[in-house]
Amino acid sequence: MLDSILKDIAAPGVEMHGAPFFALNAKLDPEEMRREMNVFHTMGMGGCFLHTRVGLATPYLGKDYMDSLRAAVEECEKLGLKPWLYDEDRWPSGAAGGLVTKDPRYRMRKLVFLEAGEEMDTTVRDGGDAVYQAEANEGGEQTLAWFALKFDGETMTSYRRISENDAPADGEKKFRAFRQTTPVGNPWFNGQDTMNPDAVAEFIRVTHEAYKKEFGNYFGNVIPGIFTDEPTYSRSNFRAESSLPWTDRLPEAYEAKTGKSIIDDIPLLFYRLNGEPFAKVRVDFFDTAADLFHHSFMKQIGDWCEANNLAFTGHLLSEDTVVSQIGTCGSAMRGYEYETAPGIDLLTEHWNIFDTAKQCTSVAHQFMKPYRLSETYGCTGWDFPFFGHKALGDWQYALGINFRCQHLSWYSMKGQAKRDYPACIFDQSPWYKSHHYLEDYFGRIGAALQHGEEQRSILVIHPIESAWGVFSCFNRTGEDDAVEVNRLCDVRM
Repeated sequence: MLDSILKDIAAPGVEMHGAPFFALNAKLDPEEMRREMNVFHTMGMGGCFLHTRVGLATPYLGKDYMDSLRAAVEECEKLGLKPWLYDEDRWPSGAAGGLVTKDPRYRMRKLVFLEAGEEMDTTVRDGGDAVYQAEANEGGEQTLAWFALKFDGETMTSYRRISENDAPADGEKKFRAFRQTTPVGNPWFNGQDTMNPDAVAEFIRVTHEAYKKEFGNYFGNVIPGIFTDEPTYSRSNFRAESSLPWTDRLPEAYEAKTGKSIIDDIPLLFYRLNGEPFAKVRVDFFDTAADLFHHSFMKQIGDWCEANNLAFTGHLLSEDTVVSQIGTCGSAMRGYEYETAPGIDLLTEHWNIFDTAKQCTSVAHQFMKPYRLSETYGCTGWDFPFFGHKALGDWQYALGINFRCQHLSWYSMKGQAKRDYPACIFDQSPWYKSHHYLEDYFGRIGAALQHGEEQRSILVIHPIESAWGVFSCFNRTGEDDAVEVNRLCDVRM
Protein backbone atom coordinates (compact mmCIF):
# COMPACT_ATOMS: atom_id res chain seq x y z
CA MET A 1 0.00 0.00 0.00
CA LEU A 2 2.71 2.47 0.99
CA ASP A 3 4.78 1.57 -2.07
CA SER A 4 1.79 2.32 -4.28
CA ILE A 5 1.22 5.69 -2.60
CA LEU A 6 4.89 6.66 -2.89
CA LYS A 7 4.89 5.66 -6.56
CA ASP A 8 1.83 7.81 -7.20
CA ILE A 9 3.42 10.78 -5.46
CA ALA A 10 6.65 10.37 -7.42
CA ALA A 11 4.83 10.24 -10.76
CA PRO A 12 1.34 11.77 -10.37
CA GLY A 13 -1.12 11.59 -13.22
CA VAL A 14 -2.04 14.57 -15.36
CA GLU A 15 -5.19 15.14 -13.29
CA MET A 16 -2.96 16.41 -10.46
CA HIS A 17 -1.21 18.94 -12.71
CA GLY A 18 -2.57 22.42 -13.36
CA ALA A 19 -5.02 23.16 -16.19
CA PRO A 20 -4.93 26.86 -17.13
CA PHE A 21 -7.60 29.00 -18.69
CA PHE A 22 -6.79 28.88 -22.42
CA ALA A 23 -7.98 32.27 -23.65
CA LEU A 24 -9.72 31.89 -27.00
CA ASN A 25 -9.24 35.52 -27.93
CA ALA A 26 -8.85 35.82 -31.72
CA LYS A 27 -9.99 34.12 -34.93
CA LEU A 28 -9.52 30.44 -34.22
CA ASP A 29 -7.61 28.08 -36.49
CA PRO A 30 -7.70 24.31 -35.92
CA GLU A 31 -4.03 23.77 -36.73
CA GLU A 32 -2.96 26.55 -34.38
CA MET A 33 -5.15 25.00 -31.70
CA ARG A 34 -3.28 21.71 -32.16
CA ARG A 35 0.09 23.45 -31.92
CA GLU A 36 -0.84 25.22 -28.74
CA MET A 37 -2.00 21.99 -27.07
CA ASN A 38 1.57 20.76 -27.62
CA VAL A 39 2.86 23.86 -25.82
CA PHE A 40 0.78 22.89 -22.79
CA HIS A 41 2.32 19.42 -22.96
CA THR A 42 5.82 20.93 -23.04
CA MET A 43 4.97 23.05 -19.99
CA GLY A 44 3.90 20.01 -17.98
CA MET A 45 0.27 21.07 -17.78
CA GLY A 46 -2.40 18.47 -17.16
CA GLY A 47 -4.69 20.05 -19.75
CA CYS A 48 -6.55 23.34 -20.10
CA PHE A 49 -9.95 25.02 -19.86
CA LEU A 50 -11.19 26.11 -23.31
CA HIS A 51 -12.22 29.59 -22.27
CA THR A 52 -13.65 32.31 -24.54
CA ARG A 53 -12.24 35.79 -23.86
CA VAL A 54 -12.14 39.33 -25.19
CA GLY A 55 -11.09 39.28 -28.85
CA LEU A 56 -12.77 36.04 -29.94
CA ALA A 57 -13.46 36.57 -33.66
CA THR A 58 -15.04 33.20 -34.41
CA PRO A 59 -18.83 33.07 -33.85
CA TYR A 60 -19.48 31.59 -30.41
CA LEU A 61 -20.87 28.02 -30.52
CA GLY A 62 -20.88 28.14 -34.34
CA LYS A 63 -19.44 25.52 -36.69
CA ASP A 64 -15.96 27.06 -36.98
CA TYR A 65 -15.82 27.46 -33.21
CA MET A 66 -16.73 23.81 -32.64
CA ASP A 67 -14.30 22.63 -35.35
CA SER A 68 -11.48 24.50 -33.63
CA LEU A 69 -12.37 23.07 -30.22
CA ARG A 70 -12.54 19.60 -31.78
CA ALA A 71 -8.97 20.01 -33.03
CA ALA A 72 -7.87 20.87 -29.48
CA VAL A 73 -9.77 17.92 -27.98
CA GLU A 74 -8.33 15.48 -30.51
CA GLU A 75 -4.79 16.72 -29.93
CA CYS A 76 -5.23 16.50 -26.17
CA GLU A 77 -6.37 12.90 -26.59
CA LYS A 78 -3.14 12.10 -28.48
CA LEU A 79 -1.01 13.85 -25.84
CA GLY A 80 -2.82 12.42 -22.82
CA LEU A 81 -4.01 15.87 -21.69
CA LYS A 82 -7.45 16.77 -20.29
CA PRO A 83 -9.34 19.56 -22.13
CA TRP A 84 -12.11 21.03 -19.96
CA LEU A 85 -15.09 22.93 -21.38
CA TYR A 86 -16.19 26.40 -20.24
CA ASP A 87 -19.88 27.30 -20.19
CA GLU A 88 -20.00 30.95 -21.26
CA ASP A 89 -18.83 33.57 -23.75
CA ARG A 90 -16.62 35.42 -21.26
CA TRP A 91 -18.43 35.72 -17.92
CA PRO A 92 -20.51 35.65 -15.73
CA SER A 93 -22.11 32.36 -16.69
CA GLY A 94 -25.78 32.06 -17.55
CA ALA A 95 -26.55 34.23 -20.59
CA ALA A 96 -24.69 32.21 -23.28
CA GLY A 97 -23.19 35.41 -24.62
CA GLY A 98 -26.67 36.95 -24.84
CA LEU A 99 -28.28 34.04 -26.71
CA VAL A 100 -30.42 33.19 -23.68
CA THR A 101 -31.21 36.72 -22.55
CA LYS A 102 -32.52 37.85 -25.90
CA ASP A 103 -35.78 36.61 -24.41
CA PRO A 104 -36.89 39.06 -21.66
CA ARG A 105 -38.42 36.17 -19.68
CA TYR A 106 -34.91 34.95 -18.87
CA ARG A 107 -33.30 38.26 -17.93
CA MET A 108 -32.20 39.14 -14.42
CA ARG A 109 -34.68 40.92 -12.15
CA LYS A 110 -34.16 43.23 -9.21
CA LEU A 111 -36.39 44.58 -6.46
CA VAL A 112 -36.29 48.38 -6.40
CA PHE A 113 -37.56 50.57 -3.55
CA LEU A 114 -37.78 54.31 -4.20
CA GLU A 115 -39.55 57.29 -2.75
CA ALA A 116 -42.44 58.37 -4.96
CA GLY A 117 -41.14 60.67 -7.68
CA GLU A 118 -37.61 59.20 -7.70
CA GLU A 119 -36.53 57.63 -10.99
CA MET A 120 -34.18 54.74 -11.65
CA ASP A 121 -30.90 55.39 -13.44
CA THR A 122 -31.32 53.05 -16.42
CA THR A 123 -27.88 53.72 -17.89
CA VAL A 124 -26.16 50.46 -18.85
CA ARG A 125 -22.51 50.39 -17.79
CA ASP A 126 -19.81 47.76 -18.07
CA GLY A 127 -18.48 48.24 -14.54
CA GLY A 128 -16.05 50.90 -15.69
CA ASP A 129 -16.50 54.12 -17.63
CA ALA A 130 -18.06 52.67 -20.79
CA VAL A 131 -21.77 53.41 -21.27
CA TYR A 132 -24.13 51.59 -23.63
CA GLN A 133 -27.57 52.21 -25.03
CA ALA A 134 -30.01 49.68 -23.56
CA GLU A 135 -32.43 47.84 -25.80
CA ALA A 136 -36.14 48.27 -25.25
CA ASN A 137 -36.86 46.60 -21.93
CA GLU A 138 -40.04 44.62 -22.54
CA GLY A 139 -42.09 44.33 -19.37
CA GLY A 140 -39.30 46.20 -17.61
CA GLU A 141 -41.18 47.37 -14.52
CA GLN A 142 -43.96 45.88 -12.45
CA THR A 143 -45.19 47.69 -9.36
CA LEU A 144 -45.44 45.31 -6.40
CA ALA A 145 -46.72 47.60 -3.64
CA TRP A 146 -46.94 51.16 -2.30
CA PHE A 147 -45.95 52.14 1.25
CA ALA A 148 -46.06 55.05 3.64
CA LEU A 149 -42.92 55.37 5.78
CA LYS A 150 -42.27 57.63 8.76
CA PHE A 151 -38.76 58.69 9.75
CA ASP A 152 -37.10 60.25 12.76
CA GLY A 153 -34.17 61.88 11.05
CA GLU A 154 -32.89 59.05 8.86
CA THR A 155 -34.26 56.23 11.03
CA MET A 156 -37.46 54.53 9.89
CA THR A 157 -39.93 54.48 12.80
CA SER A 158 -42.96 52.94 11.07
CA TYR A 159 -44.20 51.62 7.75
CA ARG A 160 -47.55 50.60 6.37
CA ARG A 161 -48.82 49.37 3.06
CA ILE A 162 -51.11 51.71 1.10
CA SER A 163 -52.69 51.82 -2.34
CA GLU A 164 -51.29 53.73 -5.30
CA ASN A 165 -53.87 56.51 -4.94
CA ASP A 166 -53.53 56.90 -1.18
CA ALA A 167 -51.79 60.00 0.12
CA PRO A 168 -49.32 59.57 2.99
CA ALA A 169 -50.31 61.03 6.36
CA ASP A 170 -48.55 64.02 7.85
CA GLY A 171 -44.92 63.14 8.57
CA GLU A 172 -44.95 60.14 6.22
CA LYS A 173 -43.23 59.63 2.87
CA LYS A 174 -44.68 57.59 0.02
CA PHE A 175 -42.55 54.79 -1.49
CA ARG A 176 -42.98 52.42 -4.42
CA ALA A 177 -41.62 48.86 -4.56
CA PHE A 178 -41.29 47.46 -8.06
CA ARG A 179 -39.65 44.67 -9.98
CA GLN A 180 -37.36 45.74 -12.79
CA THR A 181 -36.06 43.52 -15.57
CA THR A 182 -32.43 44.16 -16.44
CA PRO A 183 -32.18 45.71 -19.92
CA VAL A 184 -29.90 44.24 -22.56
CA GLY A 185 -27.31 46.47 -24.20
CA ASN A 186 -24.04 45.94 -22.39
CA PRO A 187 -21.88 43.74 -24.65
CA TRP A 188 -20.10 42.40 -21.57
CA PHE A 189 -22.89 41.63 -19.12
CA ASN A 190 -26.35 40.48 -20.16
CA GLY A 191 -27.57 39.09 -16.87
CA GLN A 192 -29.64 35.94 -16.68
CA ASP A 193 -32.30 35.31 -14.05
CA THR A 194 -30.33 32.58 -12.33
CA MET A 195 -33.08 32.12 -9.74
CA ASN A 196 -35.50 31.05 -12.49
CA PRO A 197 -35.14 27.31 -13.28
CA ASP A 198 -36.68 27.83 -16.71
CA ALA A 199 -33.99 30.40 -17.60
CA VAL A 200 -31.25 28.02 -16.44
CA ALA A 201 -32.84 25.15 -18.39
CA GLU A 202 -32.65 27.35 -21.50
CA PHE A 203 -28.99 28.10 -20.73
CA ILE A 204 -28.30 24.37 -20.50
CA ARG A 205 -30.14 23.76 -23.78
CA VAL A 206 -28.20 26.46 -25.63
CA THR A 207 -24.77 25.73 -24.15
CA HIS A 208 -24.39 22.32 -22.54
CA GLU A 209 -26.53 20.42 -25.01
CA ALA A 210 -24.62 22.04 -27.89
CA TYR A 211 -21.36 20.72 -26.45
CA LYS A 212 -22.94 17.32 -25.87
CA LYS A 213 -24.01 17.14 -29.52
CA GLU A 214 -20.45 17.87 -30.67
CA PHE A 215 -18.37 16.11 -28.02
CA GLY A 216 -20.63 13.77 -26.07
CA ASN A 217 -18.51 10.75 -26.99
CA TYR A 218 -15.56 12.42 -25.21
CA PHE A 219 -17.45 13.16 -21.99
CA GLY A 220 -15.96 11.50 -18.94
CA ASN A 221 -12.87 10.18 -20.73
CA VAL A 222 -11.00 12.81 -22.73
CA ILE A 223 -13.16 15.74 -21.57
CA PRO A 224 -13.39 15.55 -17.76
CA GLY A 225 -15.87 18.34 -17.10
CA ILE A 226 -17.08 21.90 -17.50
CA PHE A 227 -16.32 25.17 -15.69
CA THR A 228 -18.92 27.73 -14.61
CA ASP A 229 -17.55 31.22 -14.02
CA GLU A 230 -18.88 33.78 -11.54
CA PRO A 231 -22.63 33.04 -11.76
CA THR A 232 -24.62 35.52 -9.69
CA TYR A 233 -28.20 36.44 -8.88
CA SER A 234 -27.48 40.16 -8.95
CA ARG A 235 -25.09 42.74 -10.34
CA SER A 236 -26.68 45.62 -8.46
CA ASN A 237 -24.91 48.19 -6.41
CA PHE A 238 -27.53 47.78 -3.70
CA ARG A 239 -27.07 51.11 -2.03
CA ALA A 240 -26.64 53.19 -5.18
CA GLU A 241 -29.57 51.55 -7.00
CA SER A 242 -31.89 51.03 -4.00
CA SER A 243 -32.31 47.45 -5.19
CA LEU A 244 -32.03 43.81 -4.13
CA PRO A 245 -32.03 40.49 -6.05
CA TRP A 246 -35.44 39.34 -7.25
CA THR A 247 -37.20 36.77 -9.35
CA ASP A 248 -40.89 36.41 -10.12
CA ARG A 249 -41.01 33.15 -8.16
CA LEU A 250 -39.59 34.64 -4.98
CA PRO A 251 -42.86 35.74 -3.28
CA GLU A 252 -44.34 32.25 -3.62
CA ALA A 253 -41.14 30.58 -2.40
CA TYR A 254 -40.89 33.00 0.54
CA GLU A 255 -44.48 32.32 1.60
CA ALA A 256 -43.94 28.56 1.33
CA LYS A 257 -40.92 28.90 3.62
CA THR A 258 -42.34 31.31 6.18
CA GLY A 259 -46.14 31.36 5.80
CA LYS A 260 -45.95 35.13 5.32
CA SER A 261 -45.93 37.61 2.44
CA ILE A 262 -42.60 39.24 1.66
CA ILE A 263 -44.42 42.03 -0.19
CA ASP A 264 -45.91 43.33 3.07
CA ASP A 265 -42.48 43.76 4.68
CA ILE A 266 -40.38 45.09 1.79
CA PRO A 267 -39.40 48.27 3.72
CA LEU A 268 -37.57 46.10 6.29
CA LEU A 269 -35.27 44.85 3.54
CA PHE A 270 -34.04 48.39 2.94
CA TYR A 271 -34.35 50.16 6.29
CA ARG A 272 -33.97 49.22 9.95
CA LEU A 273 -37.06 49.73 12.05
CA ASN A 274 -36.24 52.05 14.98
CA GLY A 275 -32.56 51.38 14.41
CA GLU A 276 -32.83 47.68 15.36
CA PRO A 277 -29.86 46.07 13.57
CA PHE A 278 -31.34 42.57 13.15
CA ALA A 279 -34.52 41.55 11.30
CA LYS A 280 -35.77 38.00 10.76
CA VAL A 281 -37.42 39.18 7.54
CA ARG A 282 -34.00 39.81 6.03
CA VAL A 283 -32.77 36.37 7.08
CA ASP A 284 -35.77 34.71 5.46
CA PHE A 285 -35.50 36.85 2.31
CA PHE A 286 -31.84 36.05 1.62
CA ASP A 287 -32.35 32.42 2.65
CA THR A 288 -35.10 32.17 0.04
CA ALA A 289 -33.05 33.95 -2.63
CA ALA A 290 -30.01 31.77 -1.96
CA ASP A 291 -32.12 28.61 -2.15
CA LEU A 292 -33.67 29.69 -5.44
CA PHE A 293 -30.27 30.52 -6.93
CA HIS A 294 -28.46 27.40 -5.85
CA HIS A 295 -31.30 25.02 -6.71
CA SER A 296 -32.06 26.67 -10.05
CA PHE A 297 -28.49 27.19 -11.21
CA MET A 298 -25.93 25.15 -9.28
CA LYS A 299 -28.06 22.06 -8.65
CA GLN A 300 -29.68 21.96 -12.08
CA ILE A 301 -26.33 22.19 -13.85
CA GLY A 302 -24.71 19.79 -11.38
CA ASP A 303 -27.49 17.25 -12.03
CA TRP A 304 -27.07 17.64 -15.81
CA CYS A 305 -23.31 17.12 -15.53
CA GLU A 306 -23.74 14.02 -13.36
CA ALA A 307 -26.26 12.57 -15.82
CA ASN A 308 -23.83 13.19 -18.69
CA ASN A 309 -20.67 11.86 -17.05
CA LEU A 310 -19.04 15.29 -16.64
CA ALA A 311 -17.43 16.84 -13.60
CA PHE A 312 -18.85 20.23 -12.60
CA THR A 313 -16.43 22.88 -11.35
CA GLY A 314 -15.95 26.64 -11.25
CA HIS A 315 -16.48 29.43 -8.76
CA LEU A 316 -19.13 31.95 -7.74
CA LEU A 317 -18.91 35.72 -8.07
CA SER A 318 -17.47 37.55 -5.04
CA GLU A 319 -17.29 34.62 -2.63
CA ASP A 320 -14.69 36.29 -0.42
CA THR A 321 -16.71 37.91 2.38
CA VAL A 322 -20.15 37.46 3.90
CA VAL A 323 -21.16 40.91 2.63
CA SER A 324 -20.04 40.25 -0.95
CA GLN A 325 -21.84 36.88 -0.90
CA ILE A 326 -25.07 38.60 0.13
CA GLY A 327 -24.81 40.70 -3.01
CA THR A 328 -24.10 37.91 -5.47
CA CYS A 329 -25.27 34.46 -4.37
CA GLY A 330 -26.59 34.61 -0.81
CA SER A 331 -24.13 32.01 0.45
CA ALA A 332 -21.13 30.59 -1.39
CA MET A 333 -20.92 27.42 0.72
CA ARG A 334 -24.47 26.42 -0.19
CA GLY A 335 -23.52 25.93 -3.85
CA TYR A 336 -20.42 23.78 -3.39
CA GLU A 337 -22.55 20.75 -2.60
CA TYR A 338 -23.55 20.51 -6.26
CA GLU A 339 -20.04 20.77 -7.74
CA THR A 340 -17.83 17.77 -8.34
CA ALA A 341 -14.80 19.95 -7.70
CA PRO A 342 -15.77 23.04 -5.65
CA GLY A 343 -13.75 26.09 -6.62
CA ILE A 344 -12.61 29.57 -5.67
CA ASP A 345 -11.01 32.55 -7.43
CA LEU A 346 -7.83 34.23 -6.21
CA LEU A 347 -6.67 37.39 -7.98
CA THR A 348 -3.21 38.96 -7.47
CA GLU A 349 -0.50 37.75 -5.12
CA HIS A 350 -1.59 40.17 -2.38
CA TRP A 351 -5.07 38.89 -1.58
CA ASN A 352 -4.71 36.29 1.15
CA ILE A 353 -8.32 35.12 1.21
CA PHE A 354 -7.85 32.31 3.73
CA ASP A 355 -11.55 32.33 4.68
CA THR A 356 -12.54 31.80 1.05
CA ALA A 357 -10.32 28.75 0.69
CA LYS A 358 -11.59 27.28 3.96
CA GLN A 359 -15.23 27.76 2.95
CA CYS A 360 -14.57 25.72 -0.19
CA THR A 361 -12.43 22.99 1.31
CA SER A 362 -14.70 22.60 4.33
CA VAL A 363 -17.71 21.77 2.16
CA ALA A 364 -15.56 19.52 -0.03
CA HIS A 365 -14.45 17.63 3.08
CA GLN A 366 -17.99 17.31 4.40
CA PHE A 367 -19.26 15.90 1.10
CA MET A 368 -16.13 13.78 0.45
CA LYS A 369 -15.17 15.63 -2.73
CA PRO A 370 -11.50 14.92 -3.45
CA TYR A 371 -10.81 17.80 -5.89
CA ARG A 372 -10.82 21.47 -4.84
CA LEU A 373 -10.04 24.03 -7.52
CA SER A 374 -8.53 27.49 -7.40
CA GLU A 375 -8.51 29.85 -10.36
CA THR A 376 -5.29 31.59 -9.42
CA TYR A 377 -2.38 33.86 -10.48
CA GLY A 378 -4.62 36.34 -12.30
CA CYS A 379 -3.46 39.99 -12.28
CA THR A 380 0.02 39.17 -10.96
CA GLY A 381 1.84 40.88 -13.84
CA TRP A 382 4.78 40.07 -16.09
CA ASP A 383 7.35 40.29 -13.31
CA PHE A 384 5.73 37.63 -11.10
CA PRO A 385 8.50 35.05 -10.48
CA PHE A 386 8.47 31.27 -10.15
CA PHE A 387 8.94 31.76 -6.43
CA GLY A 388 5.66 33.67 -6.36
CA HIS A 389 3.87 30.91 -8.27
CA LYS A 390 5.10 28.40 -5.70
CA ALA A 391 4.35 30.56 -2.65
CA LEU A 392 0.83 31.46 -3.80
CA GLY A 393 0.03 27.83 -4.49
CA ASP A 394 1.64 26.58 -1.27
CA TRP A 395 -0.66 28.35 1.18
CA GLN A 396 -3.73 27.35 -0.82
CA TYR A 397 -2.65 23.70 -0.80
CA ALA A 398 -2.00 23.97 2.93
CA LEU A 399 -5.67 24.97 3.30
CA GLY A 400 -6.94 22.04 1.22
CA ILE A 401 -6.89 23.28 -2.40
CA ASN A 402 -5.30 20.69 -4.70
CA PHE A 403 -6.13 21.67 -8.31
CA ARG A 404 -4.83 24.88 -9.91
CA CYS A 405 -6.57 26.58 -12.84
CA GLN A 406 -3.86 29.05 -13.82
CA HIS A 407 -5.00 32.41 -15.04
CA LEU A 408 -4.16 32.91 -17.98
CA SER A 409 -2.77 31.38 -21.21
CA TRP A 410 -3.41 33.39 -24.38
CA TYR A 411 -4.19 31.93 -27.77
CA SER A 412 -3.09 35.28 -29.24
CA MET A 413 -1.58 38.62 -28.20
CA LYS A 414 -3.45 40.56 -30.87
CA GLY A 415 -5.26 43.79 -30.01
CA GLN A 416 -6.89 44.07 -26.60
CA ALA A 417 -5.92 40.47 -25.79
CA LYS A 418 -2.39 41.55 -24.82
CA ARG A 419 -3.84 43.58 -21.94
CA ASP A 420 -6.03 40.78 -20.59
CA TYR A 421 -4.78 40.30 -17.01
CA PRO A 422 -1.12 39.40 -17.67
CA ALA A 423 1.22 37.72 -17.17
CA CYS A 424 0.52 35.11 -19.82
CA ILE A 425 1.44 31.65 -18.56
CA PHE A 426 2.24 30.32 -22.01
CA ASP A 427 4.83 30.51 -24.78
CA GLN A 428 4.72 34.32 -24.85
CA SER A 429 6.74 34.14 -21.62
CA PRO A 430 10.46 33.29 -22.03
CA TRP A 431 10.43 30.81 -19.13
CA TYR A 432 7.61 28.62 -20.44
CA LYS A 433 9.89 25.62 -21.18
CA SER A 434 10.92 25.54 -17.52
CA HIS A 435 7.36 25.68 -16.24
CA HIS A 436 7.17 21.90 -15.92
CA TYR A 437 9.17 22.12 -12.68
CA LEU A 438 6.24 23.89 -11.03
CA GLU A 439 3.77 21.35 -12.35
CA ASP A 440 5.89 18.44 -11.14
CA TYR A 441 6.05 20.01 -7.69
CA PHE A 442 2.35 20.76 -7.32
CA GLY A 443 1.40 17.44 -8.91
CA ARG A 444 3.33 15.61 -6.19
CA ILE A 445 1.93 17.76 -3.40
CA GLY A 446 -1.58 17.25 -4.76
CA ALA A 447 -1.10 13.48 -4.97
CA ALA A 448 0.18 13.38 -1.39
CA LEU A 449 -2.85 15.35 -0.20
CA GLN A 450 -5.19 13.00 -2.07
CA HIS A 451 -3.81 10.05 -0.14
CA GLY A 452 -4.13 11.82 3.22
CA GLU A 453 -7.15 12.45 5.40
CA GLU A 454 -7.95 15.90 6.76
CA GLN A 455 -8.10 16.30 10.51
CA ARG A 456 -10.60 18.73 12.05
CA SER A 457 -10.37 19.60 15.74
CA ILE A 458 -12.19 22.95 15.74
CA LEU A 459 -15.75 23.65 14.58
CA VAL A 460 -16.38 27.19 13.29
CA ILE A 461 -19.98 28.25 12.65
CA HIS A 462 -20.14 30.32 9.48
CA PRO A 463 -21.92 33.64 10.22
CA ILE A 464 -23.74 34.11 6.92
CA GLU A 465 -27.24 33.95 8.48
CA SER A 466 -26.25 36.60 11.04
CA ALA A 467 -24.95 38.75 8.20
CA TRP A 468 -28.27 38.42 6.36
CA GLY A 469 -30.13 39.61 9.44
CA VAL A 470 -28.07 42.77 9.95
CA PHE A 471 -27.57 43.72 6.29
CA SER A 472 -29.76 46.50 4.94
CA CYS A 473 -29.28 48.77 1.96
CA PHE A 474 -29.72 51.95 3.99
CA ASN A 475 -28.48 51.32 7.50
CA ARG A 476 -27.82 55.07 7.86
CA THR A 477 -25.09 54.55 10.46
CA GLY A 478 -22.37 56.14 8.40
CA GLU A 479 -20.45 52.87 8.44
CA ASP A 480 -19.55 50.78 5.44
CA ASP A 481 -21.66 47.61 5.23
CA ALA A 482 -18.64 45.32 5.50
CA VAL A 483 -17.35 47.13 8.59
CA GLU A 484 -20.71 47.12 10.32
CA VAL A 485 -21.58 43.51 9.54
CA ASN A 486 -18.10 42.56 10.69
CA ARG A 487 -18.69 44.31 14.02
CA LEU A 488 -22.18 42.98 14.56
CA CYS A 489 -21.27 39.40 13.64
CA ASP A 490 -17.99 39.66 15.53
CA VAL A 491 -16.08 37.90 12.77
CA ARG A 492 -13.06 38.68 10.65
CA MET A 493 -14.16 39.57 7.12
